[in-house]
Amino acid sequence: MKRLTILSLLILTVVGLLTACGSKKDAGENASIDGTYVYVDDISRSIVTISGDNWYMKTQFGAPGYYGSDAKYDSGKVKGKVLYYSGIIEYGKVSGSTLNIGGRRYRKQ
Repeated sequence: MKRLTILSLLILTVVGLLTACGSKKDAGENASIDGTYVYVDDISRSIVTISGDNWYMKTQFGAPGYYGSDAKYDSGKVKGKVLYYSGIIEYGKVSGSTLNIGGRRYRKQ
């Protein structure tokens, strides 16, 4: 009888742990992608802000620490984890804390 009780407790513990791990994974997959993502290289800096169903981008050119006052602005829609330009052209995709646009990796701040 003791053997059956210990085995039952062991099975319940394993099932409980598996359920808890599955819940955390699901929560991570459904985490909000809202936030600010930044890309910087030798000649430019781009900042993408995702908020709800919309994204906004500001790109400035110049050396790090000295970006000109001229900026290029873009915006579009978000569906799931995909950014769309003009509502229909796939522009970028979020994976974890990284936004990928045209081979560039933007890091979430």
